[in-house]
Amino acid sequence: MKWCSVVAVLPVLLAGNSAFAQVEVPDFRLRADFRTPNDGGWGANESVGHAEFRVQSRFLQVYYGGVSRNDEYKFKVQIDFRDISGFAEQFDSSVYNSDFDVYINNGFVGRVLMGTEAAGLAELVYDSRHPSFPELPLPEAFPDVVSEFDLVSVYFAFGEVPAVGDPAVLGVPLFEAELVEEFARGDANQDGKVDEDDYEILASNYDPFYRLGEHVGPMLGDFTGDNLADLGDYELLVANWTDSHDVPPEPQAVIGLCDADLVPDGVLDVFDVFAYLDAFVSMDPSADITGDGVFDVFDVFGYLSQLNAGCP
Repeated sequence: MKWCSVVAVLPVLLAGNSAFAQVEVPDFRLRADFRTPNDGGWGANESVGHAEFRVQSRFLQVYYGGVSRNDEYKFKVQIDFRDISGFAEQFDSSVYNSDFDVYINNGFVGRVLMGTEAAGLAELVYDSRHPSFPELPLPEAFPDVVSEFDLVSVYFAFGEVPAVGDPAVLGVPLFEAELVEEFARGDANQDGKVDEDDYEILASNYDPFYRLGEHVGPMLGDFTGDNLADLGDYELLVANWTDSHDVPPEPQAVIGLCDADLVPDGVLDVFDVFAYLDAFVSMDPSADITGDGVFDVFDVFGYLSQLNAGCP
C-alpha cells in the first residue's frame, strides 16, 4: 500500500519545482592595477591604469570564476599618465611615451598603442562577441581560461608585434600585477562598500530552505559562488563588512521551510519520500503526521497528501 502511493506520486516529484527571479546581473570583473616604479624619476609610484575583464554574460549559469571563451566579455588595458603632476612638461620626453606589450601568464595578448586617442593615454580593448570600433575581436589564440590570480605583465614595446601566445622577451616588466576580483564578496551593489545596502539585498533574497531556485550573482544574494543565498553568504558578508555600524543579525527566510521538503533542498522528489520512510521506520516523532502517537498507514497517507499539495 505504501509503495503504491509512492509510485503514484513519483511523476509529480520528478517534475520539480523552482522559481527564478528576474534581476539585472552586474558584470563580473577581474582587474589588475598598474603603478609606476618608485625610482625617484618623473611619475614615480603613481597609479596609471589597469587591465580588466568585464564578464557580461556566461555560457553557464554561474557568476564568479575564471573567464572562458564561451563567456561574453570585454578585456581592456588602459595606461593613462595624464593626471600625474607635471604631465604637460614632462611626458613627451619621458620613458613612458611609448607603446606597451601586454602578457598574461607570460603569453603575449596585445600591443597597446600610445597616443592614438589622446597624448598620455594608451588603450586596447577586445570584445569576445560583438566588437565595435575601436574595439577589436578577441584573438583566436587569446588564453582560455583566464583565472583570478593570473599574472598580467606589461613591457615597453619594441620591434615587430609578437604573435598572441608568444612568450615574453627577456627583461623586467614595467608593470606586473595579479588579476583579482574588483569588488569584495558581499558588495552586491558594487559601490566599493559592504554595508547595510548589501545586507538588504541579501535579506530580500535570503533562501536558507532553498525554495526559490538558483540565485545567480550578488544581486540575488549569492556571494560564495554556489548559486544559493543562505548562511554561507551571510557569513561572507559579515567577514567583509566595512560599515561602521554593527552587522544586522542573520535575515529571516523569504519563504519558510516546506513541511514536505524533508531533505531540504527546495525540490520535492523521491529523496524526500525516502527521508520520510526512514523517519517512519525509526518512529521519529516527525513522522507522526496525524499526531495520535501511533505510526500507521494514516501517517503515510498524510505525508503523501503534503507531498501532493506541494510547497506554497
